[in-house]
Parts: sequence; C-alpha cells; structure tokens
Amino acid sequence: MIFNKTRVFLTIAAVTITVPIGQYFKIIPTFQNANSEESNKKNPKIVAAYLGCATLSERMKDFLKNHYVFRTFEPELAKRTFDTFIKLLDPGKLYFTQDDINEFQKQQPDLFKNINNYDCRLITGENGIYERYRKRITEATILAKEALKQNQDFTKDEFIETDRKKIEWAKSTDELKERWRKTIKFIILNMKDSDDLEKIRTRLIKRYDLIKKDIDSKSSDERFSLFLNSFAFSLDPHSSFLTPIDNAQFQADFSLKFVGIGATLKSVDGYTVIDSVVPGGAAAKDGRLKKNDKIVAVDSGDNSGIQDVIEMDLSKVVQLIRGKEGTTVKLVILRKEIDGKISRFTIALKRAVVQIKDNEAKSDVMTINNKKIGILNLPSFYIDYKGCQDSPSTCRSSYNDMYREIKKLKQLKVDGIVLDLRRNGGGDLNETQKIVSLFIKNPIVTQVEDKDKNVRILLGGELKEDPYLGPLGILVSKYTASASEIVSGAVQDYGRGIIMGNSRTFGKGTVQTVIEVPGTGGRVTNGAIHVTIAKFFRPSGKSNQEKGILSDIVIPDIIEATEIGEKENDYALPYTIIKASRDFKPEKDLSSLIVNLQKLSKERIEKSDEFKKINEAIEKAKKEKNTLVSLKESKTTLAKGAQTKQSKEKIVNNKENASKEKNANNKENASKEKNANNKENASKENSSLDKIANNSENTGKNKKSSSASNESIAEDEDNFEFSPKVIRKNDIQLREAANILIDSIRLTSNNNKN
Repeated sequence: MIFNKTRVFLTIAAVTITVPIGQYFKIIPTFQNANSEESNKKNPKIVAAYLGCATLSERMKDFLKNHYVFRTFEPELAKRTFDTFIKLLDPGKLYFTQDDINEFQKQQPDLFKNINNYDCRLITGENGIYERYRKRITEATILAKEALKQNQDFTKDEFIETDRKKIEWAKSTDELKERWRKTIKFIILNMKDSDDLEKIRTRLIKRYDLIKKDIDSKSSDERFSLFLNSFAFSLDPHSSFLTPIDNAQFQADFSLKFVGIGATLKSVDGYTVIDSVVPGGAAAKDGRLKKNDKIVAVDSGDNSGIQDVIEMDLSKVVQLIRGKEGTTVKLVILRKEIDGKISRFTIALKRAVVQIKDNEAKSDVMTINNKKIGILNLPSFYIDYKGCQDSPSTCRSSYNDMYREIKKLKQLKVDGIVLDLRRNGGGDLNETQKIVSLFIKNPIVTQVEDKDKNVRILLGGELKEDPYLGPLGILVSKYTASASEIVSGAVQDYGRGIIMGNSRTFGKGTVQTVIEVPGTGGRVTNGAIHVTIAKFFRPSGKSNQEKGILSDIVIPDIIEATEIGEKENDYALPYTIIKASRDFKPEKDLSSLIVNLQKLSKERIEKSDEFKKINEAIEKAKKEKNTLVSLKESKTTLAKGAQTKQSKEKIVNNKENASKEKNANNKENASKEKNANNKENASKENSSLDKIANNSENTGKNKKSSSASNESIAEDEDNFEFSPKVIRKNDIQLREAANILIDSIRLTSNNNKN
C-alpha cells in the first residue's frame, strides 16, 4: 500500500503514544490550537469501516515492512499476539476460564495463516474469542450482582491479590464466583468512605450493566483495532495502531498548552496506573500523586458520585478524569509503599491549564564550602515547531533556554555545572543534538541503526558561541529516558563529565515513526501505524536499550527500590552493541578519578543519617514483595463512616430548623468544618510516603507517630518527581551530586598542580 508521506513523525520520547485500550494514554485534554488546517476540518458522517478482516492482514504486513526487528509472521509473534489479545480483554482474569484458554490455544499456531487467508473466525467468529468474551461478560455480570446483594463482612481478615501475574485462570465457576466476591468487596472498600453502601451497590449494578452494553455494542472496527494493537504490542512495547480518533489526538499532542490534571496514564492488568506526572500540571503542583499509583475509583465532580474504574476501559477512565478548567476531580489511589505494604487514600485535584513555562529549562546556584555549583534543570527536550520556523534564534525551545541559562551561569562564574535530568523522559531529536553540543565540542551525538543495519551518524548542531567546557556532572534517575539518555551516554563516552544518581536510567534506545493510513469513506485518514523503525547507539557503539546508562557513582534514592524501566515492559527489544563510530575520540579517561570520587562519596554517605535511613528503606523494600491487599476495614474508615452518617443527620436536622438561627449555625458549622478539613488535608499532605496500611488507623497522628526515618524519606520524595523548583530544600541527592562535582574539581586541580 502507499502511505501519505507528508504525515510522518519521528519520536524518541519514552512515552508518546495515545492508545485507548493499550499500554499508554496521555490525560491530555482539549488543546487550544490545532497544528494543521486539515485537523480543523469537520469530517462528514462516517459509516464505512476503516478496519476489517481483509485490511487487518494489510496493516499487520505494514508493521512488518517497517519494523526494526521483525520481517515475517513468526510462530513466536503468533503466541505473543494471542496472549496479548487475551490479556487486553481480560487483564484481571475475571471472565475467561482455563478451559476457554486451552480451547483457543489449539488454534494459535494457525492464527496468522488464517488471517492472511481472510479467515478471522478465531477473533470475531461465532465461536471465536470475542464472542466467548461477550458470553463470559454476561455470566460475570450475574456473578457481580449476586456478590453485591450479599452483606460484606469487613471485619474478616482476608486478602486479595493485586498482582494479576500471580493469578492463574479460574478452573471452575465456583472459583470465578469466589474471585468476584472478593473483587466486589475490594471495590466497595475503596468507595465506602465516600458514600453509603446502598448508593454504591446501585451505582455498581448500573456500571456492570453499562460494561455489558458497551462490550455488546463494540463495532467491527473496534474489535479488529484491539486485535491489531495486540499484534503491534507483541513486536515491542512502543509500537501500536492509532485509530482515526487516536491519530487526531496524537497530532494535537504537539500543541504546547492543555487542560487537565497533568498526568499520563497506562493500563496494567486491569488497573489504571500513573505512568508520569506532567511538570507544571495540577498533579505536579499538588505533589501527592506519584508514578505507579493505581487509580481504583474516580469522582468526576459531575454529581454522578464515585465510580469504580478497576477493569474499566482506559479511554473511559480518561473521560471521567477530564473536565473543565477549575473543576475538581477526586481519585481513590492504591499505592505500594516503599516498605512493600499497600495503602489506600483519596486525592482531590483541581483541573488546570498546564503552563509550558513551568516545564522549561531553569537554573540556580548552590554554594557549598565557598564553591558555586550551577544547577541546571531540564525537564524535557521541547520545541515550539511553528515559532522556531519563524524565528529559530529566539523561539521557545530547550536548546535556546539551555543556552540562555548556561550563559547566565557563566556570568555568575560558577565553578561547575550539574545538569539535572532525573525527570526528563525525552523529546525532540534535533534539540538533543544541539544540547549535546553545548557541552562537547564537535560531538558525535548518537548512531542510528535502521532495520537493514545501515548506521547513520548524528552530529551536534551549530552553536551561537563556544560550548561550556568546565566541570560537569549529570544527575539521572530511572525516569531519565530516551533523548536524555542520548545526552548522558555521549557525555560518559567522551569522558566529558560524571554520571551520578540511580544505578541506571530507564533504558529506552529505540526510535518510532508514525505513518498515516490514507482515509476512505470520507475520512482524512484511516488511522496510523506507530512503529519502531530503528535503535540508537552511543558514539562508543554501546546501546542504551534495556540496560540504560549505568551511573559512574550511585547516590542512594528510594526510587532505586522501584521496578521502573524498559526491561519491565513485555517484549522489550534486547541490548545489543555495534562498532564505535570511526571518528569518535574520547576527550578524557575518567576511570581513575571516578574510583576516588566513589570512595569520597561513600564515606560522606555513610556518615549521613539521612542516607542511612534511605538505604535501610531500600533494603527493606527489596525484601518485601507483598502484593496482597487486606479486605479488612481499618478503624479510620469506620470512624469516617460514622462521621459521614452524623454529618448527614446534622444536615437533615438543620433543614428542619427553618429559623433565623439557621444561617448563623450554618456559618459556624462551615467554619468548623473548614478548619477540620484544612487540618485533615494538611495531615494528608504532610504524611509520609512510607505510611503503611496499619498506621492509617491513626490518620490524625500520622506525622507524629511516624519514625524520623520515614519523615525524612517522605519529605524528599513527596516533592521529587516533578517540582518546578531547581533546588529543593530536602533534595539530598542533588546536594550529594554537587559535593561529588566539587570533589572532582579539587582532585583535578591537585593533579594539575602535581
């Protein structure tokens, strides 16, 4: 087939795709400006399908024509596709039985052969997977309603497994029935401190009826799109099929302003999971929402009440969370704490416009022992494409902003610079090339290898003046990904600076392209394929893929205990190496210096009470791998329920008292209520990230009852990930990075004297 070549986008960001049923989805609301006239056109009413059995085979072949690794319909791909399709339909293993899986697996070896012969009966046929899924949904709806009629015993000490990978397929109807009983109990427990049980039951019954109706009404396009994404995800974690709607949203994501809570979601085993928090957004400014938090219920603020979102289609969760600027949304969060325990709490966020200025490169100066260290924070590799076409030297871009900040630090005569990339997930490749040139003279930035093993060398960009060649350190984390790994890898290869922070970075070393499919039936497009076409390598020939950049010096951080990175994704491409670039010549060999710096840093860390507490927390978290959640109600929830009941009774009594004292009483009550809420909110905001479920019984005393260790760790982590501040008061990792750079300045100076 022939693609529309004018619609090709190159991306190297860690999370860029918008897939309503797949792995990643940005909570990016309505953009203020479209990027093309074509996207502004109103399409006529569309009735023709954009994806059927015949075109499914074509699209799958399109992926294989362009993919970096796969060329043919291999047996391993068939197995992966089958497994992924089942997982996308039933991530929580609440519908299919083991007998269903065994029956369909027999047809798996002929999956691709049949599709290429336009036989899609296994997918959508009368006895196929989707029709069996519809049947199981009907049966599960009955089981769920039966469970909802039962009186739940929240005093019973029982647990539910939250890691779906540890759950086997049910062997019988009785086993499924018990699984649904616990699931319903878990859902009610998440919601009952916000509403009474009868309302919750009514709402859940309505929701399961809507789920059944939604599954039954899925169009042929939607069913085949689901399968095509299963195939794309089996190639690697970053390939996907974009439906016409998803493709329009993808293009809109190039806008620089949006409304929402400022977070990126993904669907993992039936849970809606926070994949990242957008700098400058409502969630980032609030500070409580964290990467890997699970959203189990949402109150959209439209008077429909709290809605359970476990097993809910991701696009529908997004619709609940989106809303008008200034309105409030409440999220019920399930979090695995650093000690391995699971906690549950509610966060209220006011939807807001994310201002890009909160996400731009900024600098500040940290002074330690009369040494001035410039701290340069770069959240992403951004660019205003339209503005830079008109005025490249003054437009808003990461390179222009970095150039400005480095110039400012030079004027302040800093002794060295620490580039903070801990929350940088990637961005524009051209910006990356220019930014590497700010620190290395005439660099080879990266090598890009395509599917035919042709290697292209990418050089640095032209500079406005000479690069900064003074002492340099780069601070990284497991969130440091893609383009920021290109920068870190080049600096490490050239011996230009010290890499420090978490033991490794994220590990995304692949390049994707988006190729639109020509439209039919009045559509502008029939969607697009988002496919991995290349892998990038460092100047030395090493890859960032899967392993990431290994730090020269590890600085203890509780993020170290988390399972974050490319290697955690299903079907991640493996680590490989190529030859070093012919023209690559390292500037320095820092190996001896690094050994000395490691020793000095270790001595300093061992004397630090703050780092001691973090190391203890890391070790504890590594040993504790508990994924069970208690279904026993805590005293705090019971107390809140009683308070809610009393509050409602009080409101009724107030309504009955139609007297002049009513207004005065209401004002007094409102004042008391406001103070109580303020205290409670303050307590929640100051509570430690390390609070465990058992400690939640003492909500009002959380901060006082927590250990000093927990308080210290939480104070730093609560503000870590996406604070717009360059230097934060409790950022001991940044302070240690500055100390390491000062050590390197001193040791280098001594060597020069000798």
